[in-house]
Amino acid sequence: MEYGSAWLGAAIPASRLMANLLGSSEHGLDDKGRLILPGRILDSVAKADWEFVVTAGLDRCLLLHTKKGFQELVDRIGRAVPGSRAHRALCRRFLGHSEAVVPDGNRRIRIPDPLLKYAGLAPGQQVTLVGLGQVCEIWSTEQLGTSLAEAGADEESLFASLIEPTKPLASVGGP
Repeated sequence: MEYGSAWLGAAIPASRLMANLLGSSEHGLDDKGRLILPGRILDSVAKADWEFVVTAGLDRCLLLHTKKGFQELVDRIGRAVPGSRAHRALCRRFLGHSEAVVPDGNRRIRIPDPLLKYAGLAPGQQVTLVGLGQVCEIWSTEQLGTSLAEAGADEESLFASLIEPTKPLASVGGP
């Protein structure tokens, strides 16, 4: 089942891997906790670069990064204030709970058990993939619904801060 915006990954040059993944779609984990990556993800990445990293996200979901995209995240995290409690917690979550995965011949990735548990996922369960531009979230479909229902004033405020206020149109011809 697909809903939301269409995935736009197919037209991305290899130098901008996963740079425009948008939209969402539902998929099932098999009985071994494997996820078949849809063509809209894999077709946006040169087959020679089919190396990904799955890591814990902040919202009890998982994040799927290209290897290159994950390295960029590691580099950015490394520039944070070293030794601070927040920095250590961030490193624990993103680096300590990360696993490299490579799709098999059937385009499946195996999500490690600790990451499945973290995200409230289990073999045989439905998941929802949500494209966020350069990364793809992997959600328990139920938890995603709960998370979306909890959207609040913080999100509205952030969205408003990202959008330039529009100016009223000047009247044409005046009174």
